[in-house]
Formats: sequence, C-alpha cells, structure tokens
Amino acid sequence: MFSLSAFRSLAPNLGLLDTPNERTVHTGQVPLVGGLSAYLGCAVSLVLFAPLGPSLFLFLLCSGVLVCVGVLDDARDLPAKFRLGVQVCVGAVLVLGSGQYLVNLGDLLGMGPVVLGSTLGVLVSIAAVIGATNAFNMVDGIDGLLGSLSLVTLLALAYLFSASGAHTQELLLTIGIAVALIPYLLANLQVLDRGGKVFFGDAGSMFIGFAVVWLLICATQGEQAVMRPVTALWIIAVPLMDMVAIMIRRARKGQSMMLPDKEHLHHIFLRAGFTQRQTLLVITFVAVLMAAFGLIGEALGVAEWVMFAVFLAVFAAYDWSLQHVWRLLRLFRYEVALGARRLR
Repeated sequence: MFSLSAFRSLAPNLGLLDTPNERTVHTGQVPLVGGLSAYLGCAVSLVLFAPLGPSLFLFLLCSGVLVCVGVLDDARDLPAKFRLGVQVCVGAVLVLGSGQYLVNLGDLLGMGPVVLGSTLGVLVSIAAVIGATNAFNMVDGIDGLLGSLSLVTLLALAYLFSASGAHTQELLLTIGIAVALIPYLLANLQVLDRGGKVFFGDAGSMFIGFAVVWLLICATQGEQAVMRPVTALWIIAVPLMDMVAIMIRRARKGQSMMLPDKEHLHHIFLRAGFTQRQTLLVITFVAVLMAAFGLIGEALGVAEWVMFAVFLAVFAAYDWSLQHVWRLLRLFRYEVALGARRLR
C-alpha cells in the first residue's frame, strides 16, 4: 500500500498517466502504477524474507526487465514489435537459464503422452510465455478484471503448490503476487479511497502474464508436478480463450494480430448494456467455474483427453457465440419482451 501511494504521487512526473481515448472506457487521467507497485512489493518481500534459489532470482530479474519495458511503454507507447522482441528474449533467458520448460504435454489425444524434445520444448515454452503475457494484457480493459482473473489463477496455483510441499519457492511467489494484488484491486475498484484510482498498466499486465506462465510450467513439468498440463488450460481459461478468439477473428478479417480493438469479451458485455461492475462479476464468476472444473477434474483423475476435448468444445462454443453475439442478444431481448407481454 505504501509503494502504491508513493508511485501514485510520482505518476505525473514519470508520465505514467492513462488519458482516455477511443479504446478506453474511463474518464480523466489515471495513474498507471499498479503493476509497478505490485512487482516491487512482491520482489522486495521475496528478497528480504524468502530463500532465493537461482530460478526464483532469475525470474525476478527477467520479470524486472519486462516491468521496466512496460513502464516505458506506458509512458512513451513503444512499438508492438519492440515489446514482442523483448518478450521473446526475456522468455528465452528464463526458460534456458532455469531449465524449466515444457517437455510433457500429457495424454491430450488419448494415445499416450505428447512428449516434446528439448529444442521443441524450449520453443513451445517461449511461445507460451509470449502468449500468456499478451493474454493477460488483453483482458486489462475494465476496472478490476485483470486483478480478479489473476487472483483466480493464483489461488488455484497456491492450492496446488501447498498440497505438494515440494514447491516452496513457487508457493511463496504465488502468494507474494496474490497479496501484492490486493492493494491494487482496492485502489482500482475504489473500495477504500474514492479519489485514488490506479490502473495496472502494461508493466503490470506483462508481469502477471509472465509470472503465471512460468508458475504453470513449474507446476506441470517434472517428477514433482502438482497437476497435469491440461488442468493449466482450465485455470487460465478466460484470458486464454479471449486471446485466441481475438486472434482468430483478426485472421479471418485479414487484420494484424497486434492491432488493438474493442472486440474483447468485456467490451462486448459493455456494448450489450452491462455495467462495468456487472461485467466484472460475470466474467470472474465464469473464470472461477472453469478453474473449479479443472481442479475437480484433476482431483478425480478424469482422463486428460476427456478434459482437453471438453475444453476445445467450450472454446468452440465460446468462439461461435462471439461471432453471433448480436443475433443471440436480439433473440434474448425478443424472448424477454414476449414473456413480459404474456405476463400482462
């Protein structure tokens, strides 16, 4: 909370202010310091009070680079290709330096484990880092959404790590990030301070996405894995589905994959007439349901290919619904109006 207040007062001098434009849904200039504060709060706490192993130290170093680039982007609006290049480099350093990368994707097809070689595993892991980093960046569109979805994923990971006992550093990192998010959420949603609103900024969204994907890799790989890879899809389902659906829609239209727009799930809810708070509650509730479904499937030992098939079916339904959302809304409103007339 102290670092958040300090950075909020420094935001105008640092140029870290979000000014409303055609893609935003807020009014007035808002400090973009939530992510910077969360990273520093988490990093300082871990350095002072946790045993720092080589992997955790490397993670803090790499994520610190990403946060610095994010701060520059928030202040100066860096080119998307430059940000992508930094993500690739930082992801490669973390994956190669820590030795943590995707080797076994599990029995996704019902024909035995999908095993990646070292080279392919490293490349897929770097791609996963880039994907998750941008997925969490994309959902940062309305108050509280990024923080809430992040907490859903982090709490699921904390539960799994705590039940294992073999991932002390990963558990401490997970709890540290979750705790650091709380002051940001309180300020972002103006729960305690009505005049102290802040945004996470690109620095924060990239940090969260980067942290989540690294924790998921640690949780799903090796002899001490705490969950199967397919479960990871479920506990980040909403950001992942939103990003992939957006990429597919842009590809269909022949648009750039890096092009910003207002076609994300939260934008659609807002245009459909939901308030920001209603949109936040609905999307977060869906994220909780999906994460719970994944954890229950993990606990019951449901076959991986079954969980993967259900995930693909849910995504297909989600993508189809977004393509036909306005037709569905018109039908829904017609049925509601028809029901109202019958009640009269």
